Amino acid sequence: MGSSETTGWQWLAIALVAVAAVVVTAAFTADAGSARPEPVAYDETVGVGLTMEAEQIARAEGASIPRAEVFYSQFRYVVGYSGIDRLVSALDAPARASQFGYPLAVYVSDYGGVSVDCSAGGSLSASATPAWTPAETAHYVVDSDARSPAGPVIVPFEDRADAEAFTDDCGGRVVDWETVRARKPPTDDPAAAVRAQVEQRASRADERVAAAREHRDRPVSVVVGRDVATVRAAIDRAPPNTTIRVPTATTVGNVTVDKPVTLRGESTRLDGGGDGTVLRVTADRVGVVGFEIVGVGNATVGESTDDDSSWDAPVRQGYGQSDAALAATNVSGLFVANVSVETPASGFVLVGTPGAVVENVTVDGTDDWRDGFMGVVGMDEPIVVQHSTFTDGRDGVYLHRADGTVLRNNTFRRNRFGTHLMYTSDALIADNRARDQSHAGIVVMTDPSGNAIVGNDVRRARSGILTAGSGSYVGHNVVVGTERGLSTNAGRSLYEHNVLADNAVGVIAATIVPSNRVVENDFVANDRHATSRPGPMRIYTHDGRGNYWSGAYDLDGGAPTLSRPYSPTDSVDRRLHRRDAAVVLGEAPSVHALRSLRGTTPGFRSASIVDTAPLTEPANPKLLATATNETTDGGVSP
Repeated sequence: MGSSETTGWQWLAIALVAVAAVVVTAAFTADAGSARPEPVAYDETVGVGLTMEAEQIARAEGASIPRAEVFYSQFRYVVGYSGIDRLVSALDAPARASQFGYPLAVYVSDYGGVSVDCSAGGSLSASATPAWTPAETAHYVVDSDARSPAGPVIVPFEDRADAEAFTDDCGGRVVDWETVRARKPPTDDPAAAVRAQVEQRASRADERVAAAREHRDRPVSVVVGRDVATVRAAIDRAPPNTTIRVPTATTVGNVTVDKPVTLRGESTRLDGGGDGTVLRVTADRVGVVGFEIVGVGNATVGESTDDDSSWDAPVRQGYGQSDAALAATNVSGLFVANVSVETPASGFVLVGTPGAVVENVTVDGTDDWRDGFMGVVGMDEPIVVQHSTFTDGRDGVYLHRADGTVLRNNTFRRNRFGTHLMYTSDALIADNRARDQSHAGIVVMTDPSGNAIVGNDVRRARSGILTAGSGSYVGHNVVVGTERGLSTNAGRSLYEHNVLADNAVGVIAATIVPSNRVVENDFVANDRHATSRPGPMRIYTHDGRGNYWSGAYDLDGGAPTLSRPYSPTDSVDRRLHRRDAAVVLGEAPSVHALRSLRGTTPGFRSASIVDTAPLTEPANPKLLATATNETTDGGVSP
C-alpha cells in the first residue's frame, strides 16, 4: 500500500468521523424519555437459556417454561430468556452495560391468566401461553415443586393472590423482584465450572475403562475350530463370564451375542458376508477383542416403526439403525478393543450402552464419505472412545443425547466431521487429532451445555472447531490451515489458550448476544484473525489480559500488554500483520478519532471485536510451536 493509498484512507476516516458526529445522536442513542416498549411474542426474540433438547422435551411433554424478554437501550434485538434464573444472570453480567446498555423494559410470563399446575411429577404445565407482565412488579414463586426439563423453575405471576394460590398446590413461597434479583443462580460462571471439571471427567472415564477392561481376560471355555465349528455354537456352549477364543478366520454371517462372554481373536478375520450387522450384542458385560471385521452390510438408514412416537424418532431411524460391524442396544459394560473394521456403513452402533468402552479400534469407511456412514454412533448413554482411528467416513464419532461421553486421544482422517455432537451435553472431547476433514474437525450442534473441548489438534478442513449451546469450555486447542478456525457460537462460554494459525479466518464471533470470554489465545498468520457477525461489540479481554494477535504493535514496548487496543475487525488493524503501511495509517489522528467513536457509540460498535489489552508475546509458546511444526506451506511465523 503506497503513500497515496494511505492518504486516501485518512480522508475516508475523516469523512466518517464528520458524518458520524452529525447522525450519531439521532440514529444510535436510545431515547430515555420514550414510551416503554410493548412486549413481543417470544418467538420474535433472540432466545437464550435452555438446551435445544430441553426445549424439544418440553414441547413433546406439554411442559411450560417461564420466559422473560428484555429491551436493551443499545441492542437492536429483543432478547428472550428461558428461565428467570437465566434472566437474572444476564442482568447482573459484568459486561452487560458496555455491550447492551441499560434495560428499557423487562417482561416475564404471567401464569395468573392461565390454568397452571405441577401435578405431573412436578412438570409445570399451563392451559395456554402466558401473557407478559413487567418484571419489577411481578410476584414470584420460588422453591416450589414445579420443574421444567432443565430443572427447578421460578414461576412469575402478576397478582400476588394467584401466586399464593399456586403455592397451595405446588409448595414454595412468594417473593418480590428484588428478592429474585438477590438470589444467586447455581453458578454465575458455568464455563469456569466446566473447566474445573475437566480432570474429574477424565478420572471418571478412567474408572469406566478400568471396569470395562475386566471383561478383556476371562477364563477360556470354548475354542472355535477345536471344540465347536462356529462362533454361534461357541456362544451357545460357553458358560457366562468366560472367554470364547476364535483363532482362525471365519465367516460368521449375523451373530447375536446374548450372554456375558468375551469373544477373543488373534487379529482374526470375521466376515459378515455383506448382509447386515456382523455382531449384535444383547447382553450386559460383553467383551470383543482382537478381530478384523469385514463383510458389513451397506444399509445406513433403518426402517420406520409406528411404535416410536418420541420427538427424536427420525434421528434414531436415520442414525441409530445402520448396518455395522457391531451393534449393541440397551446393554451395559460393553468392552471393544483391538478391532479393525472395513465398512460401507458404520463401524459400531451403541444405543443405550452405559459404561461402554471402545479403544484401540480402526474404522475404514468408503472413499467418498457420502457413500458411507459413521465410525461410532453413541446414543442415550455416555460412552468412552479412545486411542482409535477413523478414516473416510461421514462422521468419525456421532453422538445423540449421549451426555457425559468422553472422546480422547483419537485420530480422524478424511471424514466429513471428525466428531459430531447432537443434543449431547457435559461431554469431554480431549486430545484428538483431525486431519483433512471435508467439513469440520469438531462440530457441536443443537445448543447443548457444559461441553469441554480441550487439547485437540485440527488441521486442513473447511472449519476447525464449531461450537454451539452454552456454558462450555474450549481451551488449549490448535487449529491450522482451515477456512474458519473457531466459531464462538456457544454462549456464556470460555475460549482460552487456543492457537489459531494460518487459517483464512481465525475466529468467528458468531453469537448475536455476546456473553463469552475469549482470552489468552494466539492468533498467528491468519488471513483475517477474526470476523464478527451482527450484534454489539465483543470485548476480548478479561482481568487486564487479552489475546496475542500477530501484527499488533506498540510504539512504547516493554509491557506484557500493548498500550493501545487492537480490533481484528477494524479496517486498519486487521491488515497490520499483512501490510506494513497499515502500521503508519494506524497512527493517523483521524483513525484514532474513528476508533474512539466506534468504542463509545452503540451504532458504530455493531459487529466489532475489541481487545483492550492485547498481549505483546504469544500466550501459548509451546502450543504455537506444535502448530508451526506441521503445516502445508513450511510453517507459520509468530
